[in-house]
Amino acid sequence: MEQLLTSKTSLIKSLLLKGWRERWSDVLWGINIKRVLPRGVSGDVYDLADCILEQALIAPTPNHLFMSYLNHCISSQMVSYGSVLSSVAKYQDWSKPQCVHYLIEFVIKYKDRISCHGNEEECIGLCKAVVSILLWLQLALNQSLAKLQESKQQPNAAQQQTNMQSLHTSDTTQFVAIIERCAEFLTFMSSSPFLKALLYVGKLEDSHTFAQFLQIQADNDTKLSMAYNLLSNREPIDAIMSFKQRVEWFESSPAIVASKLLTTSSDFRSSKPTSYASLNTIIAFDAVLNPASDIQVCVSQVLMIAKFNDISASDLYCEIIRSCLVGLVDASGSLEDPKHNSYLNSWAAFLFLKVPQLFAKLNSLNALKSQNNYNNNNNGDSSAAPAISDLELGLEKLLSYSPLLDLTDSKSNCDCLQCLLNELSKAELITGAKVEKIMAKRKSENQSYRNLPRTDQQSSTQTGPLLILRAEPTVTSILKTLDSDYSKNQEALFGVLCHMQKSFELILCAAAATGKLLSFTTKLIEFNEFNKQAIGEGGKASQTRALLFDITFLILCTIAQHYGTDIITMNAETKDSFFATWCANNLTEGGTKYRCPDSLLAHCDANKVDVLLNQFTSTDGEFRTSLVKWHEVCVNAPQAIKEILLAWEYDSISTDSVKVILDNVKSKMCSLPVVIGAWLCSYINILHQKERLKPMNMLQQFTSPLTNEANTSFGGGGAGGNTPSDADRGQPAPTGGAAAAAADQPNTYYKERSTLMANIIKKMFYDLHPRQQSKNKTTISTFSSGLTVKTPLSELMESSFAAAHEHSWLDLKTIYNMDTLLCIGGPQWFTDTLIRQVLKFEHSEDLNRAIDLVFGLFHMDIEQCALALVSNILPNYLLNESKQEFLSEPKASALIRLTVMTIYVALNEVDSGRKSRQPKRMGRKRHYCQEMTADCEPMDTDFKMSGPNRAAKSMRSDVLDSDLLDNTPVSFDSGSGSGGSDDDHRAAARQYLLQEPIYKAIVELLRLLTLIAADSTISQRTLVPILFLEQLILCVKEDSHRILQLMPMNLIACLIKTIPEALSMEFLLAVSDVQTVRSRKITARMLCQLAKAKAQITQF
Repeated sequence: MEQLLTSKTSLIKSLLLKGWRERWSDVLWGINIKRVLPRGVSGDVYDLADCILEQALIAPTPNHLFMSYLNHCISSQMVSYGSVLSSVAKYQDWSKPQCVHYLIEFVIKYKDRISCHGNEEECIGLCKAVVSILLWLQLALNQSLAKLQESKQQPNAAQQQTNMQSLHTSDTTQFVAIIERCAEFLTFMSSSPFLKALLYVGKLEDSHTFAQFLQIQADNDTKLSMAYNLLSNREPIDAIMSFKQRVEWFESSPAIVASKLLTTSSDFRSSKPTSYASLNTIIAFDAVLNPASDIQVCVSQVLMIAKFNDISASDLYCEIIRSCLVGLVDASGSLEDPKHNSYLNSWAAFLFLKVPQLFAKLNSLNALKSQNNYNNNNNGDSSAAPAISDLELGLEKLLSYSPLLDLTDSKSNCDCLQCLLNELSKAELITGAKVEKIMAKRKSENQSYRNLPRTDQQSSTQTGPLLILRAEPTVTSILKTLDSDYSKNQEALFGVLCHMQKSFELILCAAAATGKLLSFTTKLIEFNEFNKQAIGEGGKASQTRALLFDITFLILCTIAQHYGTDIITMNAETKDSFFATWCANNLTEGGTKYRCPDSLLAHCDANKVDVLLNQFTSTDGEFRTSLVKWHEVCVNAPQAIKEILLAWEYDSISTDSVKVILDNVKSKMCSLPVVIGAWLCSYINILHQKERLKPMNMLQQFTSPLTNEANTSFGGGGAGGNTPSDADRGQPAPTGGAAAAAADQPNTYYKERSTLMANIIKKMFYDLHPRQQSKNKTTISTFSSGLTVKTPLSELMESSFAAAHEHSWLDLKTIYNMDTLLCIGGPQWFTDTLIRQVLKFEHSEDLNRAIDLVFGLFHMDIEQCALALVSNILPNYLLNESKQEFLSEPKASALIRLTVMTIYVALNEVDSGRKSRQPKRMGRKRHYCQEMTADCEPMDTDFKMSGPNRAAKSMRSDVLDSDLLDNTPVSFDSGSGSGGSDDDHRAAARQYLLQEPIYKAIVELLRLLTLIAADSTISQRTLVPILFLEQLILCVKEDSHRILQLMPMNLIACLIKTIPEALSMEFLLAVSDVQTVRSRKITARMLCQLAKAKAQITQF
């Protein structure tokens, strides 16, 4: 092959010499050269352009005959523009300025015609040639500037005369002309989107040459800054020096450039909402529904919304605080209602304890600098730039909401802004001087401020904010106490745990907001584990151990009910403990996760059940505590109660006897009714309505007050106990009041424990059998398992959404209604219904506000909502002919924008969970559909295929999963064949994409968009593919490659064929993957195809 190329090259050179001797015309040259070149083979294969230029540039001046031959070859497409530019860039004889000047003129002559009509190799060759020609132009500039500098810097006339002999005046003129022509070409290139796009691909493909270009350019800029006196016309120097600023690729990514072009176009419709409903919504969800979530989850959500809506840092800080203040006012609506006190505590904990952590994370990440242009606009005075921080600016903006601040202070009975500023100052986010400055400004601008309650002058009735601030140090103190040795000071620890029940809810709120709830839970489980096992203690010590097991069990159950079982079961340190195991298998959550009652009794021991039956039915009031394994008691107690229940149902025992037995059960260990109640709920769940009466009466009996509270002590060592009494040890037994005091001493705080027990069982009961909702608007449904109103779900959704859309925020009732609707209807129905509500609006402003609100609502279960939207709902709108009207503008752009934002956040959730190997939303209650999926056995394939992960029927095809990623950048990367661990890593990443449902759904959607783009029929859905790509660039910007890596490359090719006028070079680069060699070749070819298509449109 090399011999053939050499012979052909020699033949071409011989033909050139013959043509020169015989003075062939360019037409005759074309006829003869075609006889040498094989049919269909380009002259680039045999270096035709190199051969011609080599002969044309031998003399000091170029040979015009040979250059005419090259012109003919270019016009007849025997050589490509890329090969010609590469050949020009190889010329390095700077001693021939006329030849250099002629070559620059030659390149300028064809600057408007630079293109490529060949294959991918020729297209990528053109990209590299553009980089090479830029380097060559900079080298020509460098040499010309050096020569001009030498000619102008002669010390005296004699030496200048000598220099003129070596450097003729004509050469000086040539050097000036070279500089001017270089400036002309660089100016044209900086205004040509096609050439700039080729440059971007070329710099990635040939990074070494581009690095040389940057180095020479920097050297030339230095010389040009001192060369203004060398040229009479300074415009060329300015044009050359400003080249780097005019070419966007030196400073910004294609996504950023394309986003700016889209937003500045004449037909662009702003999709930025007038209010930040999505931000208000996720703040409300984190404060009310998910108070124990990791602060990093909230940070990522806030940053996403700021990115999608281009919210500045100061506006973001202001809006977060404003959302919390609105929530505080809403939660203070009816303080006599205990529920409202609970919500007020949640909002206060979020605002005063979690918001400072959130702001600290935002500051440390420094993630908002690119979106905040405040400091960048203060270029006039450099010392004024750091004078005010983003947080301080946001707080000053907050002062404009004086009525809201006044109302919050009045409702909360304290100066909320002062409290918040104090907490921010403690976190070192703002200085004390700035706190005083902000408060002074608030006082000066608001005359009514002086009449509001002050923080240091509170009334006797203290509400959430101040109580939360006082509870936070209490949490720290309790955690330090729990760090003590398990086996020592057990009575003191028991006293601490029981004493904190007076402000139990406040302590839990403070622990959740400060991120200490997980540590608190871990320590409680460790105490519970230590006290479940007998350690050979005496009577009083065994009773103390029993009480510690009891109180820790009750506290943990309360935490699991309020903050979700994940905080117990997903904790790696304690997941194998008894309570974690019991919680995962037995404890119901929000009316879900009911198990088979028989399977819960599978591990019961008949002998131990008989012992428990004897103790439950005993009338002597004694309860054994010594050498008792309390976890075994908890396992066997439900079986004992089942025997009693069956006997009651068959009338073997009377109702009064059952009440006595149940009172006996709850009079000693309050954890036993909780264990029994959990089993009864699962048992009631499978019964017919008529059969539920007696089991439900048992639950209600546990929640009723004890008839004889004097019988709450353990008595002696317990029935059948192994611990000797005081008389047996030779000690005098206490009598009278001393005996009563001694008997009551070990069982103190029964009231606190029984209150916890009653609240836990009531929660179980109401989850199983919700109360009828009151017509009173202030009543809030906190039951996520079902609705007890007769209103259809769709009507309830419509009314709730309309109210939220009107106000752009969610009140407490709407928050819980939306949570209930998601739980009952499921993600598929929930997402579909919200989309229908959105598409009812016609005007852009209403649509944007609705989209922002729905995006926030999706965060209740973003992964499942994204999966439902991508797999079923959006394909249904695309393929259903009756729904084509909803794909007209501005509805189509709004729907696609929502889709892009949702799937991007869902991908972040999935990937973050994969990397951390931890539950993504620990502390958040899971919904019914998630429980069903988690509980589904591996063999239940029919259920899995019918669940929310199943793709729409129209999208299913005969394509194998392994072929879904073909012709995508992912497949190009995995097929690079570099070998070793890199290939294994890419194969693992590809397998992960195929196994993750959301990734697979996105691949299917992009394949559907490709089919729509290739469809020859024009309809409303024709523009959906381009709208999807546009919204991807507008919303996700430089991170769009995470989704674009799954896009079939022929999607862009189809768009070039159908709607080339809607595409720009910058946009094509932004939606193309250029990370691999293969993808860069495809991108280069598509750039050339788009340039050709636009040229044809211009001609017609």
